[in-house]
Amino acid sequence: MSASNGSSWHTANGAALPFRPPTVEEALPYSPFSSIVPFSSDIIPFPSAKPPTPPTTLTPEQQDAAKKAVGILDAEIRGPLHNSQHLQPTLLELQSLLNPADLSQFRFKSQLVTPPPDSPTSKSVTNGSTNPKIPALSYFANMLLKNTDVSHLHSGNVSAGYTRPNQVSLKQSSFQPPARSITKPVPVTTDHPSYNQTSSVQFQSSPSSPSASTTSQRTTNTPTRPGPAVIISKQPSAQREEYQRYDHIQTDDGLSKKRKREGNEADNEALSMRSQQREIADQKTNELLALIATISEAKEFGDESGMFATITTDESEFSVLESDTLKRLSTAVMNVIRSGTFPNLPREEILRIQALIEPSIAATSRLSTDPTEGETQDWLSSLEKANSGLRACRLVLETMTKGGDEQRICSEDLVRIIIAALKHILDSCLIPIVESRRQGSSSELFDLASQAKNAINPSLTLCGTVLGLLAKLIGKVTLTETALTPIEYVSTGIIFVQNGENEKESALGIQKFELFRSKAMDVLAQIFACHLDQRSFILNEILSNLEKLPEKRGSARQFKLAHGVPIMLVSALFMRIVQAAASKTTQEKRTNIQAKAAGISEEEEEDSDYGKDNHSPTRKPKPTRDSQRVRGRLSQHLVEDSKSVATKIATFLVDRAISVSKSGDKPFRTLLDLFIEDFCNVLGSPEWPAAVVILRQLCARMYVVIPGNKESSVNDKFMALTDVGIMACGITEFRSRMKHHRRTLDVSQSEISDELVRLADDVFSNGINNKDLLAFDGPHRIVLESLQDYMKVGSREDPHFQAVNGCHITYWDHAFCNAFLPTEGETEPLPRTIELLGRNLNKMVHNPEWLHDEFESQGPPISDSQSQLAAGIITMQDPFCQVFPRLVKHLIDNASSNPSPKLKSRAMTSLSQLIEKDPKTLDEQTFNALNTLVSDSSPMVRENVLAMISKCLEHNPSLERLCLKSVLQLVDDPATGPKKRAIKILKDMYLGSVPNERKLDIACHLLVPVLDDDKGVSDLTHQTLEDIWLAPPNAAARVDENQLRLDRRNRVSMLVQIVQKVEEIPNKLEAFESFFSSAVSNKAKNPTANFTICRELVADMVEGVIGTDLVAGENSQARILNTLSIFAKVSPRLFTSAQVQLLKPYVKDLATTDDLKDFRPTLVIFRHVFPALPSLQESFLEEVRSSLLPCTGKLANWAAQHSAYKSTLLDVAHCLWTVSPLVTNGVDKLLGLICSAMAQSQLLRSSTKNQALTAKDKLKIITYLLIMGVFGRVCDFDKHIDLFRGKLTTVLKRVPSKENSSKLLTEWKGNSVPILLQECVRPFTMQPWDMSVREHALGSLGEICQNSPSLFTRADVKQAFKLVFLNENYEDNTELRRVVLTQFREFFSTAERRSESGAEIAVGEGAVRGSDRLDSSFVASDNDTAPLHLGPAFLSDIVAIALGNPNDLALIATDIIISISRQGIVHPKECGPALVALSSSSNLQLASKATAEHQSIHLKNERMFEKEYMAAVALAFKYQRDVANDPHGARDKTFKPKLQRMNEVLKSGTPKIYKKFLMNMCKKMDFDLSKLDTSNPKHQAIVSDQIIDSVAEGGSHMHIPDVLLFARFCLENLGFFDYAHIDEVQVLILTIHDIVLKHTGPSVALAIENEISKPHLELEQPPVGLDINGEGSSTYQAPQNPTASPIPEARLRQITVASMILQMMWDTRAFLRKQWNMLGKITITTKDANKSAVKNNLISGKELWEKFENVMSALENTESMTRQCLAFGRLIEVDLEAKVGDEDLDASEQLARAAAGYETPDDNGAEDDAPPTSGRGRKRKSESRSSNTPKKPRGRLTGSKVKKTNSRTPEGDDDWD
Repeated sequence: MSASNGSSWHTANGAALPFRPPTVEEALPYSPFSSIVPFSSDIIPFPSAKPPTPPTTLTPEQQDAAKKAVGILDAEIRGPLHNSQHLQPTLLELQSLLNPADLSQFRFKSQLVTPPPDSPTSKSVTNGSTNPKIPALSYFANMLLKNTDVSHLHSGNVSAGYTRPNQVSLKQSSFQPPARSITKPVPVTTDHPSYNQTSSVQFQSSPSSPSASTTSQRTTNTPTRPGPAVIISKQPSAQREEYQRYDHIQTDDGLSKKRKREGNEADNEALSMRSQQREIADQKTNELLALIATISEAKEFGDESGMFATITTDESEFSVLESDTLKRLSTAVMNVIRSGTFPNLPREEILRIQALIEPSIAATSRLSTDPTEGETQDWLSSLEKANSGLRACRLVLETMTKGGDEQRICSEDLVRIIIAALKHILDSCLIPIVESRRQGSSSELFDLASQAKNAINPSLTLCGTVLGLLAKLIGKVTLTETALTPIEYVSTGIIFVQNGENEKESALGIQKFELFRSKAMDVLAQIFACHLDQRSFILNEILSNLEKLPEKRGSARQFKLAHGVPIMLVSALFMRIVQAAASKTTQEKRTNIQAKAAGISEEEEEDSDYGKDNHSPTRKPKPTRDSQRVRGRLSQHLVEDSKSVATKIATFLVDRAISVSKSGDKPFRTLLDLFIEDFCNVLGSPEWPAAVVILRQLCARMYVVIPGNKESSVNDKFMALTDVGIMACGITEFRSRMKHHRRTLDVSQSEISDELVRLADDVFSNGINNKDLLAFDGPHRIVLESLQDYMKVGSREDPHFQAVNGCHITYWDHAFCNAFLPTEGETEPLPRTIELLGRNLNKMVHNPEWLHDEFESQGPPISDSQSQLAAGIITMQDPFCQVFPRLVKHLIDNASSNPSPKLKSRAMTSLSQLIEKDPKTLDEQTFNALNTLVSDSSPMVRENVLAMISKCLEHNPSLERLCLKSVLQLVDDPATGPKKRAIKILKDMYLGSVPNERKLDIACHLLVPVLDDDKGVSDLTHQTLEDIWLAPPNAAARVDENQLRLDRRNRVSMLVQIVQKVEEIPNKLEAFESFFSSAVSNKAKNPTANFTICRELVADMVEGVIGTDLVAGENSQARILNTLSIFAKVSPRLFTSAQVQLLKPYVKDLATTDDLKDFRPTLVIFRHVFPALPSLQESFLEEVRSSLLPCTGKLANWAAQHSAYKSTLLDVAHCLWTVSPLVTNGVDKLLGLICSAMAQSQLLRSSTKNQALTAKDKLKIITYLLIMGVFGRVCDFDKHIDLFRGKLTTVLKRVPSKENSSKLLTEWKGNSVPILLQECVRPFTMQPWDMSVREHALGSLGEICQNSPSLFTRADVKQAFKLVFLNENYEDNTELRRVVLTQFREFFSTAERRSESGAEIAVGEGAVRGSDRLDSSFVASDNDTAPLHLGPAFLSDIVAIALGNPNDLALIATDIIISISRQGIVHPKECGPALVALSSSSNLQLASKATAEHQSIHLKNERMFEKEYMAAVALAFKYQRDVANDPHGARDKTFKPKLQRMNEVLKSGTPKIYKKFLMNMCKKMDFDLSKLDTSNPKHQAIVSDQIIDSVAEGGSHMHIPDVLLFARFCLENLGFFDYAHIDEVQVLILTIHDIVLKHTGPSVALAIENEISKPHLELEQPPVGLDINGEGSSTYQAPQNPTASPIPEARLRQITVASMILQMMWDTRAFLRKQWNMLGKITITTKDANKSAVKNNLISGKELWEKFENVMSALENTESMTRQCLAFGRLIEVDLEAKVGDEDLDASEQLARAAAGYETPDDNGAEDDAPPTSGRGRKRKSESRSSNTPKKPRGRLTGSKVKKTNSRTPEGDDDWD
C-alpha cells in the first residue's frame, strides 16, 4: 500500500512504525469482518467524535459510590505503605474472581495490534492531526490489569508459551504498592510466519480506540458476529507544501520527565520480591508471636521465670523485663519491622508487647539516677537500669510508629509515661552533668562524669533516639495537649541547657551533646509543624529562654551544617519553624487524604491525570478570574503564617536588644548580632529558605529605628546601624558565594548549567525576567528536584525535608500569584503557558509530593553547586536582597550627616567592613555618595573613606574620574592620616592608565606635601615622586633603547608642563626644587641612580631647547629653559660644558621685556653652572660677558619700575662676577659700571637736595641704588681695590659734577669698597627722601651689609635701620619695615646656614675635613659678630611686629625670631613666650614654624623655661584679643583649643612639669576678691552678641573685664585640651575643686550671702532650676525677677565677676569629668597614674561653650548680675554633683536629682559633709524627710544658723565622686 505520489503510506502519514503495515489482502484473513459486509449501522456504528456512552445497569448513586471506592484505593496506592488498609484485600478478592481457571478461554486471530497510546510510536502526530485521547485506567485498575494473567490464543497457531486454562495460575503474592520507577510495557512476541518476530508486537494494554477501550472495560452479553470483508481505500498522499518546519526541537534538559503509568514492570517485580520474602516474613512473625506468648506466660511466675526482675523504689515495686529478655523481644520486633509485615500484625499482639514493656518504663521514672546522691557504684547500677528503661521506651515507640494507624496502639497514657521517664533521667542525671564545670562548685560532678563517660554516653544516645522516635510519632498521630506539653518542656530545656565552652570544659563533649540537642530541635519543629494550636506556645517558650544562650561566638555556634559554617542551634530552630509554617502541615495532609478518600472534588478531578483523561478537550472549562485567584489562596495563607512567625521573632529580638538599660538585657544585643550573622551565613542555601524571610523582617525593624524619633536613643540607632552593616555584609558575602558557584559551573556540563549561568548573569545585571525565574523548568524546580540529595536525607518522609520542600513550593506559588495573577478589574486572560504553570503550582501546594510522583529523573543528578546557584538566583530576587542599595545609602547618610560622632563612626565602620568584603559592591551612584564623605570634619572619617575608595579603585579603576578631585584636595589635609592615604591613592592613579591631563593635576598636587612639617608625610611624598619620575627601568626586563628614550621624553614633557603650571605658585615651585635637591643628595636612598636619570633628563631637555618637537605649544623653548634653570639650582653637576655653550644664543639681544622669557632662565643656568664647571672657553665667556654687561643698566631701569625684575638683575651680577675675572679686562669693565653708578647717584643727590624730585630723577636714583646694592651684595671689590681706585678716578673725570657733589668719592682714601658703597647709599634712607627711594635705599644698604656683616655694627647703619621701627606712623612705615625685615631675615638665614656648615662637614666625613670644620666653627669673624650685635638690638622690635600684625610681616618677623633662637643669640626666655603666642595663630604656616622652635626650646631648656609658661599664656591671650580679635580660648565650631600646640609640646616633656603647668594655669585665674579689678579695659574688647544687644538697649556695661576674658581663655583651653594620662585630668579636677570649694569660692559665697539682701535668698520658687539637655549638661538659672540690690553697682559687679570666674571653673570641672569618664568615685593609685586617659567622644565641646556663653551674659544689667550671684551661692550651698545611689542614672539624671535636693548616703551609710564655707552657704541636712521620696532631700532652710565645724571636703576622703 503506497501513497499516490509513490511514497509509502507509512511515510505519508508521518509515523515511524517498527514494522511494515500489512496490505488489505494480508490483513483480511485475520479480520473478524472478513465474511460479513456491514450495511447497517446496527452492525457497525457510524464513526463519531463523541466518546460512546458505555451501556451499564448501575444507577448514578451506584456509580458515585464506585468512584469513591476506586478513589480510596488510588489514594492508598499513592500514600505511605503502612496506610494501605483496603488495597490488599480488594486486590486479592478481584484476582480470585479473575482466576483464568474459572473463566472462559477466548481464541483470537492474529492481527496487527496498535501500540498503546502512551508508547513512543503512538504519540506521533500525523501531519498535524490529533489522535483521539484514550481514557487511562485508574491506579487500581492498572495494578489489577498488570497482576492478573488471562491467557488467549491466536487462531491457527499455538504459541510456544501457551498454557491450558487449568495451568494458568494467578500471581499469588502479598500486596506491595507499586514502586515509583515505572517502565515501558513488555511486548509479547508471536510466531506468525508472515512477520519477523522482532517486528510483531503484542501489548498488554487496552485497545487504542475509545470504543474498543470502552468495550474492554464493560461486560457484554452480545455474541461475537463474524465480520464482513473490508476494502481499505488508498490513503491520501502527503503534499510537501503541507510540511512544517521546526527550528528548535526541545531536547533533554536534565530535569525529570513525566512518569509513565502504564506497563509498570516494577510493580510485578516488587510483588515478585515480596512473594519470595513472604516465607521469611511469616517465619519472623511466628517467632515474634511465640516469644510474646512465652513472655506472657512467664509473667505469671515473676522473677522465678528468669525473664522478669523486680525493681524496688521508694514508692513501689515494679516487675520488669530482664535486660536480656528485653533485648530478645526488641530484636524480634525489629526483625518483623524490617520484613515489612509489622503493620499486618494483629493489634492485640502489639498491645501485648506494650503492656509487657510498660512496667520497665514506669520504673525508670522512679529510679535514683542523681550522681550526687549515694555511692558511685549504686549510681552506675541505677544508670544501667535506666538505660534498660530507655531501651523499653525506644521499643514501645517503634511499635507505635511502625504499627498501623489505629489509635489504640498509640496510647497517650503510655506516651506520657515515656516522657516522664525521659524527663527524670535528664533532670536528675544528664542535665546536671552537662552543666557541671571543671572549676567551681560542680567540679566533683565534672570529675565523676569524666571518669564514667563510657557509662553516661549510652544514656545520652538512648535519650536522643527516644526523642527522634517521639518526633516521628508526632508526625504520625495526633496527640492531645496533655501529651504534647511535657514533650515541649523537655525539648526546650534540652535546647537551652548550658554546655561547656570547649571540649575541655564539657563533661560529655561538645559535638555529642549538640547532636542530642538537634533531636530536641526535631521534636519542637515537628510539633510546630503538625499542631497549629501549639505554635504560639512553642515560640513563646523559645523566645523567653533566649537569655540562657551563651554570648561568645565560639561557644554559641556549635550546630554544624552540611554546607557552610556552623551556626547556633536556635538559629536553625527559628528557620525550621518558619519553614514549617510555610509548608502544608501533617494535619492538613491527613485531611486531604481523607477528603480524597471520601470523594474527589470536581476541580481536583479535573486537575488530576485520571480526571483529565476522562474529559475531552472540548469539555474543558475555561478558567475564570475567580478560579485563578483561588489558586493563590493556600499559598497566601501559608506565606502569611510564616511571615507572622518571622515577624514575631524579629520583633522580640530587636525590642529586647533595644531595652539594654538593665544589665539582664545586655546579652540580647550580642545575640541579635549572632542571629543576624547566622541567617546571613545561610542566606541563599537551598536547605534554609526561611533565612531570607527572617532577615527581611529584621531589616524592616531596623528601618524603623535608624531614622530615629524621640524614643530612639543613640545606643538604639548604634545597634541598628551595626546590624544594617552586618546585613549588608551578609548580602555581599552571599553575592560572592553566588559568583563562586557561577564560576565553578561548566556551561558544557549540561543544559541546566547553561541555563543557570544565563540566569545568574541576568540577576547580576538586574535584568532577570519573571517568566524565566518562575518557569516550571526554572530554578525553583531545580532546587526541588535536587533538595533530597542536597540535604542528604534517605527518605522523603523526613520532617525537615518536607518542611523545606513545602516552603520552597509555597513561596514559588506566592511569587507566581504576585507576578502573573490579574488584579481586581483586569480582564485580559492569562497565556496558556502561564495558566498551565499555575495549575501545576496549585497541585504542588496542595500535594507537595505531586512533582516527585508525576515526574521521574532522567539524566545526571543535579550537583550541589547547581542547586546552590539556583537557590541563590531565587534569593537574589527577594525584597531583602533588592534593598541592598538602600542599606548602603543609610550607612553613607549616617556617616556623612549624622550629628552624633558615635553613630557616624559606627556607620563608617560598617561601610569599611562592607567594602572589605567586596569592593565591587558599590555602583557609581553609591560611590559618588561615598565620595562626599571625604569632606567630613572628622579626620578619622576622611581617612577611612580614602581607604574604602582605594579598595574600590583596585577592582574598578574607572571610578577614578569620580573621586580624583576630592582626593586631590586631601593632599593638603590638616590631619596626617588622610594626607598619607591620599598620596598613596594618587600614586596608584598616576601609575595607572589615566590621561596626561589628570597626571599633570596629580603631580602638581603631590608637590604640596613635599615640604610638609610631618617627616612621615614628607618622606612618603618624596618616595612617591621618586617612584613616578625617577624609577629606573627594570634590570631583569629587556627594554629597547628607543623605548627608554621615548619614556624619558614623556617624563621631560610632563616635568616641563608641571613647571609651567606651578611657576606662579611659590610654595609648589619650592617643593619641586626641594624634591630634586633631596633626590640627588647623599641622603637619598638611591642617589647614584637618581643622579643618572636626572642627567639624562637634562640632556633630553637641552636637545628639546634646540629642537622643536619635545614639547608642544607656544614658547616651548622658554618653558624648557625654565625647567632646566631649576635643575641648575638643584645640582650644577647635571650639566656639561657643551650643553651650556648651546644656550649662549638666549642671552643675546635683550631688547624688550618679552625677551626675558628666554633670557632669565638661561641666566639662572649660567649663574649656577659656571662656578661648577672645571673649564670653559674664554671666547665663550667673553661673548657672555659682552652680552650681559650692556643689559645691566636696562635691567636696573626695569627693576626700578617693577621689583619682579630685580632677581634677573641679581643673576646678571652673579654671572658677571663669575665671568669677568676669567676674561681679559673683564673686572675693569665691571668696576667701571659700579663706579659710574656711584658717581651718578652722588650727582643726583646734590642736584636734587633742595627741590622736589621729578619722576625721571627718581627713576635714575632708584636705578643707581639697585646697581650699587645688587653688585655690592654679590661682588667682593676689595680683592681689586687698586683697580677700583683707578677706575673710580677715571669715571669721576668723565662725569661732570657740581661743587661738593663728588666730594665723597674724590676724597675717599679708604681700603673698603663696601664702606664707600654704604656711604653712597645711606643718605638716601633719610626721611626727606621719597618713600620709594627710601625703600630701595634701605634694601641696597641691607644688601651691602650682608656682603660685609661688620657694617651692621656701625652706629650710622644701626641708626638708619632703627628709625624705621621708631616711627609712630605705622601705616607709612609698613613697607619700610618689610624691606628691613626682609634684609634681616636673609642675613640671619645666611648666618644660620654658615654656622651649620661645620656640622654638615663632620657628618660622615670625620677627620678627613677636620680643618674645614675648625675653620667654619671656631674661627671668629665678622659673620659671627654681626648677628650677636644685631639680634639683641632689634629683637624687641621684631617681636612687637610679629605679635602685632596679622599680615605677612608677622611671618617674616617670626622667621627672624626663630633664626635668632636657633643660633642661641639670646636667652630662650626672650623668644619662648613670643613663640608660644605665635603658635596660637590661625595662620597654619606661622603657627607650625613657631611650634617647631618652641618644641626645640622645651626639649633643650625644659626646667629653665618652665617659669615662662604663665607669661607665655598671658601673651597668647593678648595676642588673640588684640590681633586676632577673638579673646576665646578655642575656635568656634571646631572647639579646638588655641593653645593645643603648646599643650602637645608640654606633654612631650616631663610629666611632673606638665602637671605643674596645669596647676599654675588654674592658679593664674585665682584671685583675691578685695583686689579683683573689674574695671573696663582701655583696649577695645570683643564682646558677645548678648552684650552687644544689651548695649543697643541702653545697658550700662559695654566691656567685659580682662580678668574675666582671661579666665574664659584659660578654661576653654583646659577644657578642650587632649590629655594623655588619668592623673593629669585628676590633678586639674582637684585643683579647680580646691579653688572653688576650699579657697576662693567660700569667700565669694560669704560675700554674696552677707551683701546681697536676704529677700533674694527667701525664694518662693524652686531653689535653682536646671535646664537639662540631651547630653547631660546643665544650665544654672537663678530665681526670676529679683528685687533691686541695695549694694553699690561697682561692688555688685566685682562679686558678679568673681562668681562668673568660679562658675566657669566649676563648669569646666564637670565637663572634664564627663568627657574623660571620671564621674564615679575616682581613686588614683600609683599603678593607675600612667594609664591612658579615655576620652568620651560623645561629649561635644559645644556643651561647655554654650554654658560659658550663658555665664558671660550675666553682666548685662543689675538684674542679671544679681541672678548670677544667687546661682553661684546656691552652687556652693548644694553640690550639684552629689552622688545619687542609683548607679544606672546617667549624668543628666544625676544632675537633675542633685538640683532637686536629693542626696545619697555613701557606701558606709553616712552622708557627705558640706565643704567649708566659713559657716555660711554650706550644705545642710534637711530637718524633715518626705515619706514618698526614696532618696534623702538635700538643702538648707532659709535663715538657718546651724554650723558644722571640722567638716570634710567632698573629695578629701575620695568618697565625693
